[in-house]
Amino acid sequence: MAGSMLLGAGLVWANLWRALIVLSPAATRFEIDDGTADATVPGWLEPTDAALKTLGFNPLGTWLELRRFGPTRTSWGYVNGATSTWAVVSDSWLVRAHRSVATPPEPRLEREGPAARVSFITLSDDGRSLVSSNFRRPGAETPDHQCAGLPGVTIERLFKAHQRRAEALSGVGAVSSGLDGLVTFLALASRTVQRRELRAQHAVGLLWTLGGLGMVSAPLFGRLWGTT
Repeated sequence: MAGSMLLGAGLVWANLWRALIVLSPAATRFEIDDGTADATVPGWLEPTDAALKTLGFNPLGTWLELRRFGPTRTSWGYVNGATSTWAVVSDSWLVRAHRSVATPPEPRLEREGPAARVSFITLSDDGRSLVSSNFRRPGAETPDHQCAGLPGVTIERLFKAHQRRAEALSGVGAVSSGLDGLVTFLALASRTVQRRELRAQHAVGLLWTLGGLGMVSAPLFGRLWGTT
C-alpha cells in the first residue's frame, strides 16, 4: 500500500504542471528577463546565434516561461525586419539554467530534437500565425494557427522552408521589432490559437496526474470504508 501511494505521489509530482497547462491557460506566465540586444548568449547557443545573424536576424533579448509547479524555460528572441519574421530559441532539458533537483522533468516530446530549439514565426495581414520549428510538434493546427516541425534540419534549411510556407499566406503582416511585442504575442497565442496544440502536447500529463491521484487516494478510501 505504501509503495503504491509513493508511486502515485511521484506521478503527481512529475505531471501536475502539465495537467494545469491543459486545464488552465493561466498556468504559464511569460516574463521578460533581459530585454536588450546585449542579453547573454550561452556557449551552446553561439552557433545558432551566429546562423540567425547571418540570415539577417537581430537579437531582442530573453524571457522566462514560468510554468506553475513546473520547470522554467529560458528563451531568446530575434527579429528579421526584411521578412517580418520572429525567431524564438529555447533551451532544452539538457541546458536549462533555471532547474534544480526538485524540478519536475520535461515530457518526452520536448526532449526530442537538438538542444537549441528554434521556431520561426510569421503573421499574415489578417492575423493568422505561421510557425516552423526544428523539433517535432503535435500538429494540432487550426485555420488561424499553422505549425510544422522539421526535426534535425539546419537553421538555414528551416528558414527557407518557412519562407516557402509564408508565400501561401494572404499577405505578410508587420511584426514588432521589440521584445515586448514578441512576448505579448506568445503569451496571447498560448491562451488562444496555440491552446489546442498545448493541450495535445500535455494531455498525457493530465492522465498521469489523475492516475497518480487515484493511486494515492484508493488506499485511503479503502481504509475508511474498512472501518465503517
